[in-house]
Amino acid sequence: MVVASLRHERQVAMEAERAIEQLTVKQVVSWFMKDEKIRREQGVDVAFLDL
Repeated sequence: MVVASLRHERQVAMEAERAIEQLTVKQVVSWFMKDEKIRREQGVDVAFLDL
């Protein structure tokens, strides 16, 4: 992954209580989907990603 995604990877790893190297594709995709759901339901200020 590119350096720009390191912030996101760190957040996913922290929430999964794993090292970045141990993350699976499924965990990363699930995290992004969860964050998007939060954005839709609770608003952009609550979501992690600032799109």
